[in-house]
Amino acid sequence: MDYADLRKGIYDHLVANIAAVAGRVYAEWSANADSVKPFLEFAFAGELPSINTPLGMWMQLEVLVYGAEGSYMTLDPIADAVISTLHKQDVVTDDGRTIRPEYWRDARIDTWDETLKAAVIRLKFLIPTDFWTG
Repeated sequence: MDYADLRKGIYDHLVANIAAVAGRVYAEWSANADSVKPFLEFAFAGELPSINTPLGMWMQLEVLVYGAEGSYMTLDPIADAVISTLHKQDVVTDDGRTIRPEYWRDARIDTWDETLKAAVIRLKFLIPTDFWTG
């Protein structure tokens, strides 16, 4: 499996399971100020070494939940749905590989995106990476 398979598997899983965004799932930094809210963006944020195994790595996955100004209370259920949909749940890629992201509990951050004029809840997940591109 390569990162394109992983990215598409996550995209497909979010589109299929987060009804509140009606398929509006984008690569991070690709939405614009006119994008219909709420929507999700996601991106990989680098790898971290695993403490438990000397050769294992964790890919960091950020999922950003965007909504209208002042809408954190309405974004919370969407963020909770993203966590329920991804945390320790099977995400299957087109090549049949199964991954199980894990929610990183210290990473729920409320913020504001001035460019998109949007409230944002940032979520971070870790994905075990026993694969590489080559």
